Amino acid sequence: MNRLPGFARATTRPRRVFYGWWLAGVAGTVMAVGSVPFFQGTTVWNPVLESHFGWSRGQMSWAFALARAEGGLMGPVEGFLIERLGPRRMVLIGLTILGGGFLILGSVQQLWHLYLAFAVMSLGAGLGTWLPMMTALNSWFIRRRSTAMGIAMEGFSLGGVFLIPVMAWAIGSIEAGE
Repeated sequence: MNRLPGFARATTRPRRVFYGWWLAGVAGTVMAVGSVPFFQGTTVWNPVLESHFGWSRGQMSWAFALARAEGGLMGPVEGFLIERLGPRRMVLIGLTILGGGFLILGSVQQLWHLYLAFAVMSLGAGLGTWLPMMTALNSWFIRRRSTAMGIAMEGFSLGGVFLIPVMAWAIGSIEAGE
């Protein structure tokens, strides 16, 4: 009978992947889906809004400027809410608000609608993307923390590579059908 000692049997089991690495992948996906259409997507749908409504680029750039100011002012509040409610709940709340902002953007008829849409999208992106994801990763990792955060941030870059062409195709298909 060829039996392995207890310690040898224990080391022959396949190792499971640390849950934090799964979380880093989820964070990358959240960064791609939650941030790319709002931040990098403006290059795709701004020209469409500009040509459809006749707004100047200066008028439209105010929407993004106001959204960034809102993001800066709401940062402390977002941090407080993430600490109070937890990152998981804030991602759900934030992405829901972001989706509502995109619904507003889809029904824009006047310039102030665009400003409102950007303010709501900025609030949703602030509550549901970078800050709660980095908070969650920071608490899951002690060693290799920067690697995990780098994986999460890679979602923003890869999302730009893959989502922007899909968005351009979708907007082109919609315009062709008009």
